[in-house]
Amino acid sequence: MPEIILDYKASEPSNQTGGGAPIALPVGGVQLADLGIFIVPPVPISNRIELKGTVGLQALTGNPVVFIRIFRQVNGMGPDVEIYNDRFTPEIAPAETFYTTSFHTIDFNVSAATGFIVYKLRGEVLAAPAGTAQVVGPISFTGLAVGNID
Repeated sequence: MPEIILDYKASEPSNQTGGGAPIALPVGGVQLADLGIFIVPPVPISNRIELKGTVGLQALTGNPVVFIRIFRQVNGMGPDVEIYNDRFTPEIAPAETFYTTSFHTIDFNVSAATGFIVYKLRGEVLAAPAGTAQVVGPISFTGLAVGNID
């Protein structure tokens, strides 16, 4: 079935390792990037948003457990709803301190009446004694809204 691109957004706070100041990953999390997608009539009734990202990590102590999460907020109001999470355990070793992880998810059945959707990319570490980590770049986050033409 034919599809139509409804909107595309990209957020790239850092395009390389060391491209900005390191971002410490605290327990409870920190926002790394965000983007806004418009889904407004007249578009198909049910749509999907494909979300992709890359985050460069550095383990500092121990074997930290890092969570990458994506939250959705509709029309800039209401609670953030977690729609994706992934867990990484970078090891601290002489040859393995830096990691780049990529992820991809799809937010299905987004209504045509939704309006403006903000997606927030967050990173956090699990509470001690696992270890500590930071984001050193790159950080990229993209969203592509796609609808069916039927």
